[in-house]
Amino acid sequence: MKKRIIFTVLTIMIVVGVWGAFNREKATQMVVDLGMWMTSSMKHRNPGKEQPKFKMNSNDLSVEFERSEPIATKKFIDQVVLVDGEVSAMHGVNVSLTNISCNIDSTEINKIKELKVGTKVKVQGLVVGYNNLLGEVNLAECTLK
Repeated sequence: MKKRIIFTVLTIMIVVGVWGAFNREKATQMVVDLGMWMTSSMKHRNPGKEQPKFKMNSNDLSVEFERSEPIATKKFIDQVVLVDGEVSAMHGVNVSLTNISCNIDSTEINKIKELKVGTKVKVQGLVVGYNNLLGEVNLAECTLK
């Protein structure tokens, strides 16, 4: 009985493998669809629509991390913040406010085109990390307010 089950499983694996080898696009799409189906039931956050837990100046946020990274990490990581400051640099969908790096949400791309270095802005996003080498706080899924 055990041999029969093992033989059946191996036969199915070989048939699926051969089919996948000759139908790569369909097999790849099936794997992608399976992954999408498995993750579609997960709730995704939208930091742009949440009420920010902290409202502060960009310099104040970076100073918090410079003073004590472990304390600031516990306080700010995975929290929505509203930060105001001056645009110091722009690279693609990243906007920098002095020591704050904001990855702008894809729904806000048209607004980025209007920005220039030196413009004062308010950005709301999710604090995802701190790069102590560069001294930069990283925000994700940012929206311009």
